[in-house]
This record gives sequence, structure tokens and C-alpha cells, in this order.
Amino acid sequence: MLCPKCRSEIPDDANICCYCGRVIHRLEPRPRKRPNGAGSVYKLTDKRRSRPWVVAKSGTIMGRYATKSGAMEALAKLAGKPVGDAIDLTVGEIHTLWQAQHYARLTPKGQETYDLAWAKLEPLAPRKMRSIRTEDVQAIVDGEAAKGRSRSSLEKIRMLYSQLCQYAMKKDIIDRNYAEYLVLPRQKPVVRDVFTEDEIRRLKEDAAAGGETSMVILILIYTGYRINELLQKRRDQVDLSKGVMYGGEKTAAGRDRVVVINDAIRPYVEHFMGKGGGTLLLSGYSGNIVRNNFARRDWTDTLQRLGISREGRQLHPHCTRYTFATRAKAAGVDNDALKRTIGHTDFATTSEYYIQTDIEYLKKEMGKMG
Repeated sequence: MLCPKCRSEIPDDANICCYCGRVIHRLEPRPRKRPNGAGSVYKLTDKRRSRPWVVAKSGTIMGRYATKSGAMEALAKLAGKPVGDAIDLTVGEIHTLWQAQHYARLTPKGQETYDLAWAKLEPLAPRKMRSIRTEDVQAIVDGEAAKGRSRSSLEKIRMLYSQLCQYAMKKDIIDRNYAEYLVLPRQKPVVRDVFTEDEIRRLKEDAAAGGETSMVILILIYTGYRINELLQKRRDQVDLSKGVMYGGEKTAAGRDRVVVINDAIRPYVEHFMGKGGGTLLLSGYSGNIVRNNFARRDWTDTLQRLGISREGRQLHPHCTRYTFATRAKAAGVDNDALKRTIGHTDFATTSEYYIQTDIEYLKKEMGKMG
């Protein structure tokens, strides 16, 4: 090998010329040319871009990445996969296609949940699905969190985005579920109030005097029904001869359940069964049977009239469900029976979110230690 400077003959493996001291720079071998149609990786010249490395295949940009190694990894995953017509589908088009398949298996309540989540993701609808990354949806999640949205609402956004990613992966549009990398804020402590025995006594006294809203509230407390499950309960789902009510909503475990009519509320159920001529159990109820109207008017007015509140805040209808689970567990109701009555698939859900600690009970038990 000749030194490029002094042209002296030097060993082929020399790094420095032993005659003139010139450093011999060895060029790295050029990477082999990829086969036609295998795709390419190149870097954009605009230094302001956070993802300057581009993966292209068959003349179509498949994605942009922050590092060359990330782009090379993505290109490797595309090996052997043809670029189909679906590659340019937008987020909105993916949502429409996914919705056509998925909504047929959902209840109206489940569809409503996804509709609310889509309202948050809809600003991304015009963009191509393959261009969306975690940070795009993270910005939406962070914005909703800043508005004070609950973690449950943010979970629904992540759930929908995950579904869209999975659909796009089946179409070979993207190679991973970017929803997995979303970061949600910590769950804030939730106050889950339950009705006290004294408050239940006041409701019973009011019901005995003809207070129909108190009757409805007590039915909720003794059945564990969600408010809308009771308001929409059909008369043909009530069997007084067997002392049970059938059905519910939300999950399969909830829709197919059997709920016992406790002796404490049987007179109220009989009252409404004998009064209304419509299809619903509460057709003859003198108040509102639309959920939001019932909660804003009948519920609020009755609790205020009976002096039932918590340090300046109003109890909400779901508190009856917490009350049912807490009282049933304190009474020694079997876990399986409680789970099936409340409509949960797993008792852990009932235990974690619905059963509230009775402080007086703990004091009594700890007092046994002397």
C-alpha cells in the first residue's frame, strides 16, 4: 500500500506512515445496496425536526424516527410486507372501519363510552394513522388531565387509541401499539360515601309516609342496582312470586344477573308494580325516570329535605351501590353471592371499589385486644 502523502511503500495494515507520519484513515465499507422494494432510510436536512430519520418503501413514507437505529429497526420489521392500499388510511378512516366491526358487539352504554373518548381523539382524524405516535395522543391526554378530567376518562381515551392501534397493526400500517407508552396521572383518592343506618332509617320513615323517591333510593340500597338499571327495569323482569328481579346492564355478568327482592323493600316494589300501567317497573312513579333529571331533581330534593349530606357535599346515586356492597359484606354475605348480585365478574372489583371501611366496626374489633 502506498502512503497517500509521500507515496512510500508501507504495510497494508499500517495506520501511520513510518516515513512521513501521515495518519492513514481507513474508510468504513459502504453498506450493501438493499434489494429493490426493500425500502430505504434517509435523514432530512432540517435540523429543527425532532424525528429527522425517514423510513420509506415503494415511494411511500412509512414513518419518521428520532434516531437512525430506530428507523433501521422499523425498516427491518417491514421486510417482506407489501405496501397495501391501507397504508394511507387516516385516523378517522381507521376509526370508522374499527367502529363498523366493534360496535355490533357493544351495548348502547359501551358505545357511548367510546363515543366520548373519540370526541377527544377526533382532532387527529385527518392525519394518516402511520404518522401518529405516542406523543401526539399524550398531548391530548395531558390537556384533558389539566382540565381536571378523571383518570377513568383518560383510561377510556387510552383504551380507544389502543383499539385503533391494534386494528392498524392487523392492516400492517404500524408495527406496534403506541398506546402502551401513554402515561396517565396518578389516581386521586376518591371519596365513596355510604348511607349510615340513621340515614336509612330516615328514608324508611319518609317512604312509610308515602315518599316515592325514598322508596326508589331504598330499592337501590337493598339491590345494588345502578340508577339507570332500576329506572329502566321492565315489569316483566320482576317476579314477585319468586321474590327476584332479573337483568341489568354494562357487562355480561351485570346483564344476566338475578337480584333478590329483600323483605325490607318488597312493599315498595309491590307499590310500583300495582300502580303503573306502563312497561317499566317505575312507570307509575310520580317523579322523573330519566337518569339525569332524577339525580338533579328528585334525588337532590329528597336528601336535602331529609338533611342527608356530607360536610357540605351531596351524596350521588352511585353511593347506594357502595352502601349495598358495604352493608352486605358487614352482614357476612358470601363473596360469590355478593359478586353475582352486584354484577361483577371478579370479587376483587367489588372489594377494591365498593366495600367501604366501617370505622366503628374497626374500633370494636380492635377493642378486643384490650
